[in-house]
Amino acid sequence: MQGNEVKHIYFMGIGGIGMSGIAEILLDFGYRVSGSDIKVSNVTERLQKKGAEIYIGQRAENITADIDYAVRSTAIRETNEEYMRVKELGLPVLHRSQMLAKLMEEKKAICVAGAHGKTTTSSMISLAMELAGKDPTIVVGGEIAQIGSNAKSGNGDYLVAEADESDGSFLNLHPWMTVITNVEEDHLDHYQDLDAIRNAFIDFVKLPGESGVAVLNYDCPETRQLAQYAAGKVVSYGMADDAQVRGANVRQEQGESLVDVYQHGQLLGTLRLHVPGMHNISNALAAVAAGLEIGMTFDELAAGLKEFGGARRRFQLLGVVQNIQIIDDYAHHPTEVAATIEAAKGVHDGRVVAVFQPHRYSRTKFLAEKFAEAFDAADEVVLTDVYAAGEDLSEGAESDIIAQHMQRPAHLVAREQLNKFLQGFVKPGDMVLMMGAGNIWQNSIQLVEDLKQL
Repeated sequence: MQGNEVKHIYFMGIGGIGMSGIAEILLDFGYRVSGSDIKVSNVTERLQKKGAEIYIGQRAENITADIDYAVRSTAIRETNEEYMRVKELGLPVLHRSQMLAKLMEEKKAICVAGAHGKTTTSSMISLAMELAGKDPTIVVGGEIAQIGSNAKSGNGDYLVAEADESDGSFLNLHPWMTVITNVEEDHLDHYQDLDAIRNAFIDFVKLPGESGVAVLNYDCPETRQLAQYAAGKVVSYGMADDAQVRGANVRQEQGESLVDVYQHGQLLGTLRLHVPGMHNISNALAAVAAGLEIGMTFDELAAGLKEFGGARRRFQLLGVVQNIQIIDDYAHHPTEVAATIEAAKGVHDGRVVAVFQPHRYSRTKFLAEKFAEAFDAADEVVLTDVYAAGEDLSEGAESDIIAQHMQRPAHLVAREQLNKFLQGFVKPGDMVLMMGAGNIWQNSIQLVEDLKQL
């Protein structure tokens, strides 16, 4: 995509985390960028300051004939006013993933996919490369504190991107390296079953071809099986004895997680991480495996990963009020919920109160029993309304279906009453985990302020 051929790019839903990152990079490259969203946000304001034309409200009149490409995400339906106007004018339309793929045309793209951990893993890789002077282009799904954004244009050879498998669109990308953290049953609104998910990842791991690299988590049986389908080099990582990049001797010291790292049986050194949980040790091992493959030294990687404080909404400490810790986390799949609770129990001796907003009726219905099991280690469980994410209400798919499968009582609280309930329920010494991929983060921020008023 050459700048002299394409001048004006329009994003339908520009404030979304995936869309905004691409828009930010295109602004840096000198393109005229415009777009709409349903409300003002920090993201839209940041893009506006960088030169983007932002419309609040999605209306047909926002679409003009001088647009060279209109970009949409899967969330933009065919009945959207702007999308209908784009089709009426005959303007070229690209899915978000197709525009991201265009950014990869002149870079060696490192694409991180998986049911869980892809935001953290891609952020870890990005930060380690950035601090080592590799100047990568970055498009990930969470804000990296040291960069102040989830995206950046770089002059280096590499582009690091989060590859979203939720709608199958990651198959539009052009990776040189695929990093796959795990393969699990999820996104059953798009995929028929685990076989369909497995087949999508098989296609994904084939994308780099013979000259590419696949970095695979050997602790996940499904991901391990993908090695046979990769046409190029395979690099394995994990705690497994046969992993090429292997972690061992995990321990805690003064609030840090430590893990010794071996490559082909040779000790490289020790990683010191400020983010808790075995899942983050796994993510860090993925970052080490990817970094070593592009020629970074272990010392460079260890230094970068030590600085990683977590992506926004990934076990993010929002505040401590009256000795009550409020943690905000994006966990929305049973495995993620269980890992977040495990991480909390690993760093906190007091009561862990798990507050969960299910995301999508389809996920809640299909995985209700697994969600129930995921809360086993929590001391208290509070469930609030399902965040629909555009889905229509499905019978037997509300929060109480999770509670029905649980071995002990859960508190079912409507979202509008959630903060009032928590003010009377939590007590000094608690860690409150506010989890979900919907709008529960708004409750999390407000809870910090509410507790200050007690």
